[in-house]
Order: sequence, then structure tokens, then C-alpha cells
Amino acid sequence: MALLRGTSLAADDGRGKELVERGVLVQDELDYLEEYPFWQPHFFIELIRAVIVEAYKLPNGIVVEEDHKIYGQFLRAFEAPIKDLTDLIGDSVRTRSSGLPASYDAITMMSYYLFFFLAAFVWSVSIGWMVPIIIGCASFVVMFLIVMGSKLVDPFGFDKVDIPLEAFCETVEAQVCAQDVRARSKVIEKFATSSSDTRTRSSLNKSITKATSNIPNLA
Repeated sequence: MALLRGTSLAADDGRGKELVERGVLVQDELDYLEEYPFWQPHFFIELIRAVIVEAYKLPNGIVVEEDHKIYGQFLRAFEAPIKDLTDLIGDSVRTRSSGLPASYDAITMMSYYLFFFLAAFVWSVSIGWMVPIIIGCASFVVMFLIVMGSKLVDPFGFDKVDIPLEAFCETVEAQVCAQDVRARSKVIEKFATSSSDTRTRSSLNKSITKATSNIPNLA
């Protein structure tokens, strides 16, 4: 989010300190991001990949025999989401970087005023006193489209028409926290191995509800 808004996590408006206070980042990671400027999202992509590699090395971690027929598909299941994230980061950066020429707004506004100034004289011959009304309505619509187009060029800002990045991030964080709660409580494993006993199912349903119901209201 900081990259798409032209800043850094370590900057005052990058919200990096807030992430450290909440325990999402550690101070050493934030200092590294500040010392070595680069596309910061890729740092976290590499961090995710490194965590998967370390989990694969653990004795009781992600274990699949290399000669097993699902070995390649197994690794691809971990690598595919990381590749998709990398592609999405590149697409978002290209969207922000493309922009418009610096003179776009000046040329557009000059054409706008020149057109409606000349239109007042040309249209007055045929429509008479209705010229101010027609020009006022038409100019309002055209100006609205010009302003809207200028705002949508950078969809990652703070305008009302921009993409709500904060809400997206909060939603993703809430879902990750819910998955972490489920993983720590071993609810999925219990579901996979438990019998069809009604009381057991009821207690497991309560655990899942507890893990998924604490998602903040992002509306």
C-alpha cells in the first residue's frame, strides 16, 4: 500500500511504526526496509517463500517424498499463490506508474473553455435565449467527466473514488487471524478425524464460530 502511494513503510505516513506496535513487523525488519530502498512488497514475498522453505526442512514439517507422484503438484500448490501475488504487485505498480502526460490537464481544460466559449456564439443564432441553460448543463457534465478521469488516473490515493486499500488490508488481516486461530485450536484436524457424534460436532462448531466471528466490520 505504501509503494502504491509513492512512499515507504519507514516514512511517517507509511504506517510502518503502527505495524511494529501491533506486532506485525519487528523493528529490525522496518530498519532494513528503510536502509535498503527497493520494492518493499517483494521483501515480504521472499519472506513468505523463505518461511515455506524452512517449514519444508523441519522434521515434522511439510514432508512429501521427492519420488512421490504428487511431489511436483504439492510444491506447485505453495508456489502458485506466491507467483500470483508477485504478478499482482507488478500489475498494480504499472497501473500507478502509467499515469498521464503532465500537460494533459492543461490541454483538456483549455479545450473545455475554448469550446464552450465559441459554442455560445455559434448556438445563439439557432437556439437564442436557451444558450446559457444548454451550455451550463453541458459544461457541468463535461467538467464532471474531466475531474473524474483525472481522479481515476491514480486509484490508490485517498479520494472517495479511489480503491479502499485500508479496508482490503484489514479484511485480509482479519481472515489471516481467523485462520491462525483455527490452526492453533486444531479444529480442522478434529473435524477430519472425529466421528459423527452430535456433541463433538457441536463443540467444534462453537470453536469455528469463535475463530471466524471476530472479524471487524469494514463497512
